[in-house]
Amino acid sequence: MKQIRGKKYATLRTVPSGGARHGFELYFVCQNVEGLDPGTYHYLPLKHCIEFLNPIDKVSDVLASSLCDQLWALKANVILYFSYVPYRTEWRYGHLAHRIALVDLGHVGENIYLASTSIGLGTCGIGACVTSICDEMFELDGENEFILYSQPVGKVNPEDFAKEKSFYEFVEKEGL
Repeated sequence: MKQIRGKKYATLRTVPSGGARHGFELYFVCQNVEGLDPGTYHYLPLKHCIEFLNPIDKVSDVLASSLCDQLWALKANVILYFSYVPYRTEWRYGHLAHRIALVDLGHVGENIYLASTSIGLGTCGIGACVTSICDEMFELDGENEFILYSQPVGKVNPEDFAKEKSFYEFVEKEGL
């Protein structure tokens, strides 16, 4: 976080946000990261630190079910989950708050892509999250705060990348 403005309701951070609302929280599941126990974490932007929430038994099972069985994502060392806190934007933007939220989430996701690439890692934004499982994993109520989006981050195996290229062959064949 860079700065708090006004009566401590607006924060200036490294990612833009409409009206400095920053309606998102960052949670993540960590596996195979040196110095961190496998489990769930929460990023605290005002302190620029993380808090350990809970260990997870059978991490791969929980991750698979939370990400609609997209098994490729389980190879990531860290899976980021972004929650939305509607009040942060609704009090200011009313019925248009969802527009601000979607644009802001795009800014956040793009920054994760840029940061990952800059250090030789890969990422992929995932909108197909099972909200109820994700909310339970991070102990969110599902109404005042809920998971909207996920991004696994990790090393990209060149062999996997070669396989993914063949996934898009249908585009070339169809001339799309």
